[in-house]
Amino acid sequence: MFDSKAFWYFLMAGAIGLYLIVLAGFYFITNTALMAAVLAGILLLHASEIPHARRIARPKGVSTRTTAAKTMLFGFTWWLPLKKGILNR
Repeated sequence: MFDSKAFWYFLMAGAIGLYLIVLAGFYFITNTALMAAVLAGILLLHASEIPHARRIARPKGVSTRTTAAKTMLFGFTWWLPLKKGILNR
């Protein structure tokens, strides 16, 4: 199950869904400071993963720009299956 591309793509969709939920929260929840803190937390967490993701992606021929973008969008749900050889790029 964990070595299935479909499983990891599902998790990546969930990461995008989380961003959409937070962005919708800015509209529906009046406490924008809370939503900004949640969004900042997600972005900081994903940004902290970039150095590790670069070490995994570089030998596989993935550019630094692509690595940073995909890590910011998907977090570990992108670089972990790349490391395991489930995803190619």
